[in-house]
Amino acid sequence: MQYINQSSYEPPDNIIYKNAHISTIIPGILKKYPIPPYVRERLELSDGDFLLLDWWKQSNTDKLIIISHGLEGHSRRTYVNSCANYFHNDGYSILAWNQRSCGGEINRLPKLYHMGLIEDLNEVIKHAIDHGYKEIDLIGYSMGGILSLNFLGRMHTPSCIKACVTFSTPLDLLSNAAVFRKRSNIIYLKNFMVDFIRKLKIKQSQFPEIFDEKKLRDIKSFDELDDFFTAPLFGFKNKEDYYKKNSPLFILNEITIPTLIVNAENDPFLTPESFLNNFDIPNHNLYFEKPKFGGHVGFSLKDTSYSWAEIRAKQFIESIS
Repeated sequence: MQYINQSSYEPPDNIIYKNAHISTIIPGILKKYPIPPYVRERLELSDGDFLLLDWWKQSNTDKLIIISHGLEGHSRRTYVNSCANYFHNDGYSILAWNQRSCGGEINRLPKLYHMGLIEDLNEVIKHAIDHGYKEIDLIGYSMGGILSLNFLGRMHTPSCIKACVTFSTPLDLLSNAAVFRKRSNIIYLKNFMVDFIRKLKIKQSQFPEIFDEKKLRDIKSFDELDDFFTAPLFGFKNKEDYYKKNSPLFILNEITIPTLIVNAENDPFLTPESFLNNFDIPNHNLYFEKPKFGGHVGFSLKDTSYSWAEIRAKQFIESIS
């Protein structure tokens, strides 16, 4: 692994952008970036479900960026929009995909999504290859980063996948689940849980024989959500089994393409296990960068509507092409 000792990220010269929570909340909630002129496609999956894909194609290019959003996000979040625009302006086609139940439409099957559902990303990539793209780069944010790393470490990587960049990515899910028990993170937990429980209630009305209404009412944390629903729905023994089998930390040595993991030191969602300078991983394809600031999927810059994340992603992708 190659550890990048000096990150190029410098926050705006204002103390609020050095605060972990403010630098997370401002870009995530207050900053707005126009939605690109995506063309939406419904991708039918081999198991009978579907995904919603947002394309922004360029003519005369075989280069594609596939963007994977974070937990309870979607393809039209601000951080996805600015990334899509930044790369599109430089001649790349864009595919921003929505995980099951995201993108404004509930999915068909009882299963929603989880941190290791790499089969869906695999179908998205195969679909992109069928469109004729010969150079594909992956960019993942938070949970989208987890999926991207798990895909690269657990499945065969097609030769057209050239590079991957992830931002704000938890690498050990067991330790990460404990983060949301902290009082300082309770606002984030409630925000995620409101959206997720709303979806589970829809699933309970669709499949009352599968979803226990009492357990649904009892959910107060990610631990209970994963123990009551995620683990049994996807065939894991319990939440610990689910966390262990889907933590990217344990498969990083299997990644075979240049991959940059960027995790800010002041990210309120991350634990020491997500900072690879603490580990000796003998994989020359792996790069790790730890900016001092940036929060969670923040990385704000002065005098531009872009974030440092997409700028850094493009620098890395083009440095290895």
